[in-house]
Amino acid sequence: MTALDRFSPATRAWFTGAFEAPTPAQEGAWDAISSGRDTLVVAPTGSGKTLSAFLWSLDRLASTPIPEEPRHRCRVLYVSPLKALAVDVERNLRAPLTGIRQAAQRLDLPVPDIAVGIRSGDTPADERRRFNKVPPDVFITTPESLFLVLTSAARDSLRGVETVIVDEVHAVSGSKRGAHLALSLERLDELLDKPAQRIGLSATVRPVDEVARFLGGTREVVVVQPPSTKTIEVQVVVPVEDMSALGEQTGPVRGGSAAGAAPAASIWPAIEERIVDLVASHRATIVFSNSRRQAERLTSRLNEIATERSYGTPDALVPEARLEGQPEPLDADRPDGGGGGGAGGGGGGPGPAPPPRGGAAAVAADDGGRVRRAEVDDALLDGRPDRRGRSGSGGRPAADRSGLLAQRGHVLDGHDDLHLDGLGAPRLHDDDLAGATEEARHLVDRAHRGRQSDPLRGLVEQLVEALQG
Repeated sequence: MTALDRFSPATRAWFTGAFEAPTPAQEGAWDAISSGRDTLVVAPTGSGKTLSAFLWSLDRLASTPIPEEPRHRCRVLYVSPLKALAVDVERNLRAPLTGIRQAAQRLDLPVPDIAVGIRSGDTPADERRRFNKVPPDVFITTPESLFLVLTSAARDSLRGVETVIVDEVHAVSGSKRGAHLALSLERLDELLDKPAQRIGLSATVRPVDEVARFLGGTREVVVVQPPSTKTIEVQVVVPVEDMSALGEQTGPVRGGSAAGAAPAASIWPAIEERIVDLVASHRATIVFSNSRRQAERLTSRLNEIATERSYGTPDALVPEARLEGQPEPLDADRPDGGGGGGAGGGGGGPGPAPPPRGGAAAVAADDGGRVRRAEVDDALLDGRPDRRGRSGSGGRPAADRSGLLAQRGHVLDGHDDLHLDGLGAPRLHDDDLAGATEEARHLVDRAHRGRQSDPLRGLVEQLVEALQG
């Protein structure tokens, strides 16, 4: 008799259709678990330990009737020291439950109705109250939440437990959490008519006898530990060509006396690019970091690099790749001050388009003629409305000032009477020029007081001259 012959037809049909054959850890676990003995399964990740413990329990739930007493319905208790792991197990149970139900329908067998519930510190109060009245067939929880249930009126909902599955035993066996969990398991046995069968799941751990003694206490525990060979592959990767160049100054110190240190060469850009290469060339990748902050920053940067590789940066977009109707970026080196297709440009030729004008209008261009949003934001210290319609200075409403709309290479005036010629050359009515000139003068005054950079100050001065002309 094979290990699968011990299961019901529906469970056996689902497993043979989903997997080629049981793993050695599953075969050994099913032999011990089906005999009703306490079992400790020790196997590396990916050997099917969790399914070896759950599948037998699910098969028993599917082939036996539901107890008449509603509060005795919970017959399988799963305890995980990690809340995130408990959530993953609850989600992973959906596949075998759905497969067993579908197999039962195909074989014209009674379709099982197995409910799964989870409780942790994030469980809503209404779900906790529901557990007190109608507990699920499979109850997934953490050691701390199990202790709270056992020390409250909700413990009566655990009187029907027949099997206890303790996952990641090696993570708690030698800690105070483990001692606390062992006490909770003994309290559970005192609550039941007969002690529940204990099934422990552990990664490779030593000494195994100590972990088995922790799981069973004074009871005998069968250890299932199939032989496995561990293959370790180590590669030393240097993502930069010259490690001695790291730390060298790459530019002058920017800002005033409160500025930081001079920018220096860092290894992190090369590491980030290399990690993205590895992620793209593999199906699954795990990246370890020293802290949560580093993990969050690295994740954000990896997403940015992947997005840039897939879609390109906004400055790198060619005209053919732009959205329909999207204006081209302004070019500070061109006499018309804008992209192709001004008024009467016809076919994208350079037309005589005036520079963008309006209240607090300012244009900042880099060496390639691209409008940089960051410099525009620095220039708009006054007169720029936010999303709630408030002005950037003096608390005046945005309706009293001329706002700006920055759109990938264009700074457009926010007046209702603004019109666009061709692909985006803006023009204002003459009665708005006086107010626009005054706003631009205000920016020039702020620039002369040292609150704007020299290149931007020159651009603003040119803009004032254009407005006056």
